Amino acid sequence: MRCPLLFCFFFLSEKQRLVSSKSSYGSQDALGRGSHHPTGLVHSEFHRQLRDKDEEEEEEALRRKLKYFFMSPCDKYHAKGRKPFKLGLQLLKIIIVTVQLVLFGLSNQMVVTFKEENTAAFKHLFLQGYQDNLPQAVHTQSELNSSIGFVIEQYMALPQKALGRYAYVTGVGVNGSALSLCQRYYKTGTIDPVNDTFDIDPHVVTDCMGFDPTADSSAPRNADYKNFTLQFYKLINVTVDFQLKAINIQTIINNEIPDCYTFAITIVFDNKAHSGKVQIFLQNQASIKECKDPNVSGHGESQQDWFQTDLPLFFLFL
Repeated sequence: MRCPLLFCFFFLSEKQRLVSSKSSYGSQDALGRGSHHPTGLVHSEFHRQLRDKDEEEEEEALRRKLKYFFMSPCDKYHAKGRKPFKLGLQLLKIIIVTVQLVLFGLSNQMVVTFKEENTAAFKHLFLQGYQDNLPQAVHTQSELNSSIGFVIEQYMALPQKALGRYAYVTGVGVNGSALSLCQRYYKTGTIDPVNDTFDIDPHVVTDCMGFDPTADSSAPRNADYKNFTLQFYKLINVTVDFQLKAINIQTIINNEIPDCYTFAITIVFDNKAHSGKVQIFLQNQASIKECKDPNVSGHGESQQDWFQTDLPLFFLFL
């Protein structure tokens, strides 16, 4: 009789385990629930689906933002119907800056052209026998003396010779004069090709003489330059320096205040090669400044006042 009782006891014990709320079968997960419990699997799958859905929505939103960001203004207008105000503002800024650059370039070109044309006029005025695009040089002593005298004579008679309106600048030359005539030569320079000998002291000596224009054009001109003896055989160069003033009234056409120019002119007779050929150069340095007490009545034919004024530059910083 013992075996049936033991069997009944084992059967009842096993039945109590099955109906118990705590399952003892199967392995347990990290949360303490059995791997065969259906509720844990449902919740895990549900959360995973929600998470995947949120990620897809974020990815799609980011993709749409990037696509809209790289759209052209026309595509943005078709997509949302917004007018391209920023595009219009950028075009306006480009137009304003372009107009200012063009006007600045035109004004700068006028300055360069005025200087180049005056330089060409000075070459024709002060260089004896000048021809365009041809090198200037002399080859004899008489030609060199004649070229130097021609420069000084033309300078003294400038108001009667020049087509442009020029003014002398005094006090800029030697001893407060208006024009400086200088020669530079070696201190000692004896050359004897017959005996193949020479004696040269490389120290350079500079001799200068100053000249002033006469107020009365009919008065006899200063001819002291004829007494200026050149040291031909040890001569390095001869320079003539003077300054002239001029006004560029061409800018009045564009309703601009004219600029005043000061031209520093240097004419060089270069003999440093000692080859029997003295080259001649004219150098012109221009300085520009505002004219004093300008007086312009009326307006020119070209009405460009709104271009010449300072445009509202605050648009550039929007």
